[in-house]
Amino acid sequence: MPRLQVERAYIISGGNAGLVATTGGNDLLHTMAIASTPGTTGARSAAISKIMAYNNTGANVTLQFGTLNRAGAPAFVQMIPTLVAINTLDNEWDEEDIPFYEFMSWPQLTAAGRTGDIYVLASAAAVLVAIELKVYQA
Repeated sequence: MPRLQVERAYIISGGNAGLVATTGGNDLLHTMAIASTPGTTGARSAAISKIMAYNNTGANVTLQFGTLNRAGAPAFVQMIPTLVAINTLDNEWDEEDIPFYEFMSWPQLTAAGRTGDIYVLASAAAVLVAIELKVYQA
């Protein structure tokens, strides 16, 4: 018997960091706000629906997408399998190419919890990266 799947309401948004040039470290693509106004407190979440990257570094570059684990010193935690940005190409991945992962900002998480902030970790500097998101409200 087919399973009924209901799509939650969302808005399409660009990563609020805009076009990001990678540094070879953790580069912020999107900051997830926590809903904390009266009557709207709750988790907010987003899923990456498109990744665009332009690589003109002279070699192929790996891109990892994830968040920071806030326990102790913040450390990058990869949430989506590694992608390779081919040199001198406009690299683009959409929903069919990216495994679904929901980044979440939850008001009840302690400082040691993960936030919904989305980062890219590239194997080289100077790759231009932008993301498109489906942003959900609890």
